[in-house]
Amino acid sequence: MEKQFISLLSRLVGINSINSTLSMGPGEGELAELILNYLRELNLAAEIQTIAPGRANVLAVLPGSSRERSILLNSHLDTVGVEGMIHPFTLRQEGDKLYGRGTYDMKGSVAIMLLLAEYFVKYPPPADILLTFVADEEDLSTGMEYLVNHWLKDITPRPSGAIFLEPTEEEIGVSHKGFNWYELEVFGKTAHGSRPEQGIDAILPLRSVLDELSRIQAELLIREPDPLLGHGSLHSSIIEGGTELSVIPGQSRLKWERRTLPGESQQNLDLELKRMVQAAENHPGDHEVRARELFVRLPHKVPDEARVLEHLQKASPQSQKVGLSFWADSALGAQAGIPSVLFGPIGHGAHAVDEWVSLKSLIRVYEVLKRLVESS
Repeated sequence: MEKQFISLLSRLVGINSINSTLSMGPGEGELAELILNYLRELNLAAEIQTIAPGRANVLAVLPGSSRERSILLNSHLDTVGVEGMIHPFTLRQEGDKLYGRGTYDMKGSVAIMLLLAEYFVKYPPPADILLTFVADEEDLSTGMEYLVNHWLKDITPRPSGAIFLEPTEEEIGVSHKGFNWYELEVFGKTAHGSRPEQGIDAILPLRSVLDELSRIQAELLIREPDPLLGHGSLHSSIIEGGTELSVIPGQSRLKWERRTLPGESQQNLDLELKRMVQAAENHPGDHEVRARELFVRLPHKVPDEARVLEHLQKASPQSQKVGLSFWADSALGAQAGIPSVLFGPIGHGAHAVDEWVSLKSLIRVYEVLKRLVESS
């Protein structure tokens, strides 16, 4: 197995699939073609979903012996950028560690899925396996959204569960946080700095907004924490305003992110936004305030009684149930009505210059998922 993983992962890492909207890369198109051809050589009816130019999902159904049940396996094809890395697209081995962009997040998991496909073509499993490789997880998850809206809704039988092969250090990810992005703009009046009576400073009201943000941060820390995820959080992300040192700024903008927990109400989140707006409006001065919610990804928690969770725990009894701080496409799987868990290999350096994945862990995850599929 070691030689198979090294050979396949070397091919996968050798293709630049940097996310084109997040890091100005070429996208997933070339990698999708490699996977498509790999699956077709196994005589699977694989197909490409084109999301946008250079952006693609790859899908295939590996038939089971009964055709009455199905389980979904998922990995994403895109990676983040490679700034500061030396030879990021060349796989390098140091003992058990395999270095290169995407080895850990998450081309190692792509390799696991492809080798599982190779095995189960020879030894058909009880249930169908839905093999899904998606674009754009690192940015806005347009690949998984497209998959849900244009493929999964018509699949029969509906998957009894899904495994998202994000790197989890061989633990079982049963929950993760969501996030909301917000923007608040303040409009004042531009004037020369020597004539302050003619201008309205649009930056100063942000002081009150940031104070309110700090108060909400403190309140989140005294709420009852989630047993696996801890507390929700809030942070300022981007502040913009002003044009020149000698000009009173006529416009400013603050963007912030709110990390959310399963069970948090939309009403409370809306109230937090209202408090930020009121803080800006109550700041002295004749300025205008506008705010909006930019983007939302919901948090996720798999039901304790989910069949896929039970089977994964039996297949990997040493693995612990954990909560994950990062968001993943599993939330979209769950919103499509498919109980979804996360399980993947040990490694280090997701989004870092020293990214690596454990070769032995890749093999262990492969074996766990083989047992899970055989019991499904």
